[in-house]
Amino acid sequence: MKNWIFKDEPSSPPDPKAARARAMLLSLPFAIVGILALVFLLHDEVLSGFAMKKQMAMGLLSAAIVCGGLVALIFGISAKKEARKISATEIDDAGKPWLRRKDWAAGRIVSGTHKSVLLIWIFTLFWNAVSAPVVLIGLPAELHKGNHAILIALLFPIVGIGMIFFALSTTLAWRRFGQSIFEMATIPAALGGTLEGEIQVKTRLLPQLGLHLRLSCIRQTTTGSGKDRHTTERILWQDEKWLRPDLPQTDLNATGIPIYFKLPVDQPESTASSGDGIHWKLEVAATLRGPDFHAAFDVPVFKLAETPGISDDPTARYQMPLDEVRQQIHSKIQVNDLPDGGKEFIFPAARNPGAAAGLTVIWVIWTGIVVALAWHWNQVPAIFPLLFGAFDLLITVFAFNLWFLRTRAVVTPDQVTVQKSWLGVKMEHKLAASDITNISAQQGMTAGHSAYYDLKVWTRDGREFTAAKNLGVKPEADWLAQQMTVASKQFAATGPNT
Repeated sequence: MKNWIFKDEPSSPPDPKAARARAMLLSLPFAIVGILALVFLLHDEVLSGFAMKKQMAMGLLSAAIVCGGLVALIFGISAKKEARKISATEIDDAGKPWLRRKDWAAGRIVSGTHKSVLLIWIFTLFWNAVSAPVVLIGLPAELHKGNHAILIALLFPIVGIGMIFFALSTTLAWRRFGQSIFEMATIPAALGGTLEGEIQVKTRLLPQLGLHLRLSCIRQTTTGSGKDRHTTERILWQDEKWLRPDLPQTDLNATGIPIYFKLPVDQPESTASSGDGIHWKLEVAATLRGPDFHAAFDVPVFKLAETPGISDDPTARYQMPLDEVRQQIHSKIQVNDLPDGGKEFIFPAARNPGAAAGLTVIWVIWTGIVVALAWHWNQVPAIFPLLFGAFDLLITVFAFNLWFLRTRAVVTPDQVTVQKSWLGVKMEHKLAASDITNISAQQGMTAGHSAYYDLKVWTRDGREFTAAKNLGVKPEADWLAQQMTVASKQFAATGPNT
């Protein structure tokens, strides 16, 4: 019925005859009810054989009138949607889909902080409302029965408490900074061109270290329906930079943050509507005294018939040197010069504690599910413990690597030696420098809106080898690939060999 009344994607222009027939068909039951109600109201004068109370007949007549009005409202909304679709189609035909959104058309995009705060609180309250009865009522009853495996349910209120603290900190940040506005220099940003403009913050920011800017191309996909509905986000492309905290300002009570990103030509265009599709996200974050600052913007990026020329980067003079960036992110990666002109790169274990801790929490929850299934193995189909156990094994391997994998790479003009060790267990791999065609940083795993990068080595016979994994900062990853390239003195890092 929903798709019949609110047809989302008409394959052809609206047919007036079909619309009239649909209106008559929907109105017919209510017309019959209204006629019967009138007959019953006049039964004393017309058909005294009917015995219906006047109040009930009035109720039927009122219901018919209300339902008739509802039908009119439905078709009024439907007509408005059709008009919008026709207008949107005309805009799309003109080759300017970004005009479908008022903020994109105006080039003034407001951060979604307020909406995010509301969604966080709704989810937090829902989570705690569901988990509290389970713990307060179900847990004591199950423990009384001797079911100690139910203690795994304590993870839910622990997560709920953490969510409350996160929601509070997000609310305090919103109250302090309000909504920010991204003023675009050109509308839209063109693939193969640049994204330029300024983020306007309604308060003076005094970052302790610097401003972190990040632009991501994200594909959002929803699968399933109802309770099985699941939304995933995949980062297709990402770039980031750091700006100094002492940006020149013209207003003592506001902050302007200059934006400049070169855009790739081989990524998809933005989706004008929310939900599934391609979303280009511009984010800015800064560490402050009190609540930290963070703002995100959904920006329009499209392929134009004529790509504008790429201008000089106006933010170049404000960007932090890589040494300061590495100091700000507390990089634990060591680069040492060797006597023969080579370099030693040490990637210590547990250098990404945030990602490792997050994956460990997932591992604990998943392992608890596997233990519960194994505990009641005779009450559930055998396929479930096997599937959950296999996935739990993969999570275990990933978490173990994040905590305990240490990598040491030695790059000289003669060869590249990569040694990996786990709690004293070592594995070594050697490649002749003359066999290598390229070393570069490539996107690996993702966590939320953060991408991690792997240092990839390509050989002349088409083989691919990973020298280091899970580098959390793209500028640092690119710099490390460049340093390895310089140390080998055999080739230039121009991208993967294909």
